[in-house]
Amino acid sequence: MLARPEEVFAQEPVPASPVERLIQLHGQLRSYNRHALIYSADDPASQIYLISDGEVKLSRYTPEGRELTLDHLSAGSIFGEMEILLGKARESQAVARTELLVHAMGREALLSAMESDTGFCLWLTRQMGSRQARMENRLESLLFKSANGKVAQVLVNLAREHGQGTAEGTVIDYSITHQEIGNLIATTRETVSYAFMEFRQLGLISTRQRKTIVHDLGGLDDVALN
Repeated sequence: MLARPEEVFAQEPVPASPVERLIQLHGQLRSYNRHALIYSADDPASQIYLISDGEVKLSRYTPEGRELTLDHLSAGSIFGEMEILLGKARESQAVARTELLVHAMGREALLSAMESDTGFCLWLTRQMGSRQARMENRLESLLFKSANGKVAQVLVNLAREHGQGTAEGTVIDYSITHQEIGNLIATTRETVSYAFMEFRQLGLISTRQRKTIVHDLGGLDDVALN
C-alpha cells in the first residue's frame, strides 16, 4: 500500500493560460515525490488538481487485487474533478508517476468558477471529453484486439505522441515498463514481454537502454488492427 506523503509547497511556476491562472489563483501549489499517493479510492472528493509539471497515473483495483490503469496524465491536464461534480467519493486512485508539481483547487472554488466563468466551463468540458475519448478507445481495444494487437496499439500511440525520429527509426522517448503496459491493456507483464519478443523477431522494433525503437511504424500499425 502506498504511503501518503507529506505535501511540500514549491515555488510558483509561470502561468500558461488564463484558465491555469485562475486555478493557480484559487489553488494551492503542491509537490509530490515519484510513486507518491495523491488520493485513493473511497477518499472524500474535495479538490481537483492541475498538473504543472510531471505525470500522474489514474488506476483502479479489481476485486482480485489486480491493478487496471485508467490513464496517464501530463502537464496541463486536470484530474479529480468528476467525483466532485457528481458528489461522490473517489472511485480511483491517483499516483505520481514522476516527480510532480500540481495546483490543488477546492470544491467551493471550483463550483464558483464554473458559475461565473463560461470559458472555464468550456475548458473543463474539453478536458473531461478528451480523457473520456481516450478511455473509450482503450476499451474498444480491450474488447476487439488480440493481445499482440493491444501491445502494438500502445506502442503506436507512444511513438506518435512521444516519438523522436532518428536514422534507426522512431525512438519512443517515454519511460514505461512492461508491467505498466500490461496494466493499461488489462493483460500480464509476461504477455507484453512475449509480444515485444515477437515484434523484435519481425524487425518491427528493437530495444536499447530501456528505450524502444520502432523501425516499421506502418507494420506495427497493421499488427494493431488485429
